[in-house]
Amino acid sequence: MGSETDMGSLRAGATLEPQTAALLQKLSHGAGDLLDPGDITALRLKMEAFLRAYGPRPLPVQAAESRRIDAGDRQIPLRIYWPPEPDPGTQPTGADHGKPIVLYFHGGGFTHFSAATHDPVARYLCNRARCIVVNVDYRLAPEHKFPAPIDDAYDALCWVHGHADELGGDSRRIVVVGESAGGTICAALCLMAKSKGGPGIAAQIPMCASFTLHDIDRYPSWARLAGGEYLLTPRNIEDIRSLYLKRPQEQLDPLASPLLAPDLRDMPPALVIAAEFDPLVDEAAYYADRLRQAQVPVTYRLFEGTIHSFMIMCGAISLGYSALDLVADRIVLV
Repeated sequence: MGSETDMGSLRAGATLEPQTAALLQKLSHGAGDLLDPGDITALRLKMEAFLRAYGPRPLPVQAAESRRIDAGDRQIPLRIYWPPEPDPGTQPTGADHGKPIVLYFHGGGFTHFSAATHDPVARYLCNRARCIVVNVDYRLAPEHKFPAPIDDAYDALCWVHGHADELGGDSRRIVVVGESAGGTICAALCLMAKSKGGPGIAAQIPMCASFTLHDIDRYPSWARLAGGEYLLTPRNIEDIRSLYLKRPQEQLDPLASPLLAPDLRDMPPALVIAAEFDPLVDEAAYYADRLRQAQVPVTYRLFEGTIHSFMIMCGAISLGYSALDLVADRIVLV
């Protein structure tokens, strides 16, 4: 169940919901092994297999197409999805003109996963929200370090904005969505678009995002939940810093640590989704609070009894479908 609990201690007597507990038991609490970056190729294969086993069911779409867009000295692979046509009589004529366009960014600590691994997530959102989804295959570390993923995200945003009519979407209804590292990219992309004066983003939906790579000890949830039993540990953040950043000082850049942005005014309206047993939960609550203080419309939704990135583990944690449905409902309102 989702709630709007503020940052702070776990609920009195809080426990894992049964499916989350069962998955963690199945993994034998081996989060350190699961996310071991010692062999990047092996990590990517292992995590690809993990998501095949536990990801959401892929819902039907009208069409899906792979494209590569030019972005200066490189190309960015995209996977674009169009929603099924509505049943006759279910929508007024013209109501579907200019669909929302979702820019989706997968997670994976900036080192693993891909647009292909998150194909079922993209299809689910496309189907449920009746929106166009552009699943961005941004560059990964350690081959491509910060700010490569953010640059790819911004170039993809510019391309989508310029090609919205061709895609059948509305350039005024672009929503950025991502989980974990993809959620970080969402927030960073909003900051970059703001600093560059556009393109406009109608809404941001970061899910279980890392909002800072700097001074994580200031957030109590890291002390409460980072012992390794709930997937993430401080070592994972250290690994990300080592693999993703060219220099340690880059952790102070707001594009790597959006919570360090001095001014969040004029950011897009947000739906911030967090999990109660995620060490990142307090960062999410603080980001939502910063947005509120900046007079940005924000909804913060905490899903109780579950863990980091549960929304992409729907095959094991059905609560993940509730989170994706919440995202779809928000996209429809843009």
